[in-house]
This record gives sequence, structure tokens and C-alpha cells, in this order.
Amino acid sequence: MQLPDKRPLMENVVVTSAGELGELIQKALSKGNGAFLKIFAKKSDGKYYITVLLDRSKVLAAECLVVDTKQNLSGEEAISVLKSFVGKPMVVDVYDLDELELKLSVADNVEVYAQTPKVPLSELFQISGEGPPSESVKEEPPQKPSEPAMAAEAAASQAAVSAQPAVAEKPAPQAPAGKPEVIVNLTGGSIPERAFQVYAEDLLREAKRIRGLTINKIEFDANVGEGVVYLNVHIYGSSTGSSRDVEIAEKRMLHAVSKYAPVLLREAEVKPIIRDVSIIIDGQEVKPQEIVDKDKKKTGNVTKDGRITLSVLEDVWPYFSAYARTVINEIESAGIKVDKAHFDIRGRKEFEINLSLVVETSMTKDAVQRVVKDVVSRHARELGRSLKRYITVHNIEVETVSKSASSTAVQTAAPVESGKAAEILAKKALLEKEVEQLLKEAGIDELSVLTEEKKKESEETVLRSRIEPAVETLKNRIHAELKLVPRVTFKWLKLNHEVKGTTVYVDIEASFIRENVGGLFGSFSGVSDDKIKQDIAATVQRVIKDVSREYGISMKVRRLNVIIR
Repeated sequence: MQLPDKRPLMENVVVTSAGELGELIQKALSKGNGAFLKIFAKKSDGKYYITVLLDRSKVLAAECLVVDTKQNLSGEEAISVLKSFVGKPMVVDVYDLDELELKLSVADNVEVYAQTPKVPLSELFQISGEGPPSESVKEEPPQKPSEPAMAAEAAASQAAVSAQPAVAEKPAPQAPAGKPEVIVNLTGGSIPERAFQVYAEDLLREAKRIRGLTINKIEFDANVGEGVVYLNVHIYGSSTGSSRDVEIAEKRMLHAVSKYAPVLLREAEVKPIIRDVSIIIDGQEVKPQEIVDKDKKKTGNVTKDGRITLSVLEDVWPYFSAYARTVINEIESAGIKVDKAHFDIRGRKEFEINLSLVVETSMTKDAVQRVVKDVVSRHARELGRSLKRYITVHNIEVETVSKSASSTAVQTAAPVESGKAAEILAKKALLEKEVEQLLKEAGIDELSVLTEEKKKESEETVLRSRIEPAVETLKNRIHAELKLVPRVTFKWLKLNHEVKGTTVYVDIEASFIRENVGGLFGSFSGVSDDKIKQDIAATVQRVIKDVSREYGISMKVRRLNVIIR
């Protein structure tokens, strides 16, 4: 997995138990919002190199390289390997990550993130021998602490109350004592109720600053997903002010719901997404037209021909329109003709890219998806750095149309287009017969030689007209495919060709920089340059075979030189 360029917090630490590993992780988490582990372990069947990305509560992504067999495992398989080593000797490098570095790490390793189940840290590093002590701890609370706890709850603040998860249901009877009622309806998962209590306290503090407004009840309808929570917020209250005061109160509370929502990310480590807000003051419900300010979102054509369309907030339209043009131009330079493209950019402070494409190509859908995803993600990272905003690629939908199908359709339609063509061909045949007869009368018997030379010349002309576009397509596709070769960074490509008869001979030279990761064991220490060169050669041969079949031309590699620095 990729990691932002930084030095490890702890390097080459040998741990022999789950407790020691847990302590290392806690040290990293105490200095930031997440941690990245590089773990080297060994058992009788081979050596293993494991990389793990964590936040404060769970595993986000995990990958494992079996050094001896060069096999890559990710997601659940990698976690299973890691669990099998917990409690055994391991060599560990630990990196602490701040909030931005954690998000960038997730974005750079989004494929591994999607494959990895979000296992809680408590479950991952659980020690089976800790069972008996937990029972002795449980025997103490029922004896005395229940009564002092209730007395403390009556006198302490709401923060102290919510700090006791075991007594989470007891604050409800206190609502009639003057405090507004806070109701949390959870579906799909669980979030600590303290997070909603803190969120509600922020909203109540904002309400106290509004003249004449009193809040009676706050209700959260929360649907918990993987790392996110979708919220419907309903606020009930009354006002002693004028109608103008009520209008101001509505607008300020609507703004406060969005303003203080990030407290859930801080307290419960889930990203809040507000779907709906309603403010009910004196029994009258007020709802915003759109939480996402759709009235400020612009949808229109990026190009005059309408091939590329974009939907995004008006204030960033110029940036994303330039982004859309750049992305489509690079995709087409890889030999993929884009018939239609629609970019739907969602969000305000953070942006989420959704792209729908209709392309004309003879490549497989998976190959097109890989090329498009690489181009879209790379330019999204560059744009994010320019805008200083967090930009993710959420969804890419590709619909492919085969080139061969469209070309054969044109060929079959052409003869039927008009009877004029048939008439011209008939006249041509008659003229050829008359010429042949005149040549025979003149004593020239080498007509066949002349016609054969003419035929050969016409075939070469037709072949030459196909070679140039075929070589251009070959160059673009090899360029795009070499960017996707793992373990190396593609730098440049030289491609020359020579036509001999009906065969095109290709000379290729390509340069790469080998990717190395620091620490005791580099992440690709077991992969030789020869193996990487074999992968590159296989990729080149596959692309040449595809282009050769597509254009009906015999193409062969005469010389292939791969440089790895």
C-alpha cells in the first residue's frame, strides 16, 4: 500500500505479544488520528510482509505479500494472516498519521480499503487469556456503585452522564427536570450516544444566543453505514419574539445543524451526511429547500458539441470544467473514443466525483475501466491539492461500444445506399474487357503481369493507409498500459516501426523507476527486476496482439528494451 512520504515514529521494533503490539498502536494514535503498520513475520511455510492502515477504532485497509511465492493478499485474507501472527514474534515499523495524511492514505489505497472488512481493534488484538479477570471486574458494580452513580447523575453535567455507557438509558427520566429532550433513533449500526449528546449541546448553546428561542426537543434519525452516518435532524421549540425573530431563528438553527455536524466525526469517527433538517417552532414546520444548496449547483455543457457535461457548484465550475476536459483528452489519447461523458460532482467542502461514460473501443470493459480510473483518480489528486479540498472518486460507470460492430454496420449499409455504385462498377467491368481485347489485338500478352502489379500496388496503398492509425493506436495503448504496471513508475516511451511486405516490425524502448519502500524490509524486496521486465514484456505483447487483430495488420516486436532505474 502507498503511504505519504514521512519518517516512521518507531522502526524495527520486535513485539512478541498482542499487548506489546497494542501499546505501539496506542502510542501512534495518541500523536495523530490514525496509524500505518509495516509488519514482517515468519513461520514454517514462509515469510510474510503485512501493511495495515488503522484509524482510532478499526482497521481501514490491510494487504499482505507472501515473500517466497510473490503472492499478494488483501482485505479479509490479509487480516486472517495478521490474526494468525498476533502473539508471535514480529518486526514492526509504526507511522503516526494526522487527519489529512489518513484521508490521503485511504484515497491512495481505495481498492484495498473497499476489500477490507472494518474489524474493530479490540477484536483484532483480543487476547483469549483475558476472560477470567473480566468476570471478577463485573462482580463489583452490582454491589454498591449503582446508588452513588444515580446520585452523581442528578448533580453532574450531561457530559459526565454520557461518559457512563452502561447507564445510557437513565438520562431519559431527567428530561422533565427542565432540560430539552434528546432522542436518538439508530438503524443499520451503532454509534456512542455521547456523540449525539455533545452534538445536541452545541445546538442548544447556539439556540441560547438567539433572541426569544427555546428548544424543547431534538430528535436524530441516524442510519449508520460503513464509516458514515446519514442524518435526519428534527428540532422542536417555541419563540416569544416577532415573526422576524422566528425567521432569523430558523435560518440560524438550519446553519447550526450543518456547522456542528463534524462533532460526530470527532467523537464517533463517522462522517456525518445530513439528508434532511426540519425546524418546528410553535408547531409550524420549516424545511430548507435543499441542504446541498441545489440552487447554487450548475449543470451544463463543457464542450460546444455537448459530448461532455458537468454538474457542480457554481463557485468551482471553472476548475472542474478544465478538469473534465483534461481527463477526457487523456482518455482519448489512450485510444478510447468518448461518445458521451457526464461528471456529477457532489459536496461542498469535500467533493465526490461520479462519472458516466459511453466509449467506442475494441478494448475489454475491464481494461477501459482501469485506464479511466487511473486517469480520473490521478487528476483528482492534483486538483485536490490545487483547491486544498479533499476530492474522492466515488463511482465510474462505463458503457462500451465495439468499433468492429460500428464499422461493419457502415460497410453493410454502404452498398445499399444507392444503385449508382452498381451502375459504375458494371461500366468499369466493360471497359476492362475492351482494354484487354485491344491489348491482345496489339500482340501484348503480358496483361496479367500489369494487372498483378497494379493489384499489388493498390493492396500496399490500402495497407499503408491502415498502418499509420494502427501504430498511433498502439503507441497510445502501450503508453496507457505501462502506467498501470505495479512496483514501478513509468517515465517515458520510444516507439519506432518499419514496414516489410505486409508485416510491421516495432522497436520499443521504455524507462521506469523502481518503487522502494523504506524500513527493514522493502515492500517489494522479494521481486526481482527480471520478473518486472517479464510483466512489462507480456503487457506489450498483449497490446500488440489486440491492435494487430483490430486493424487486420501483422505486427511483431523486433526489439524491446526495458530500463529500470
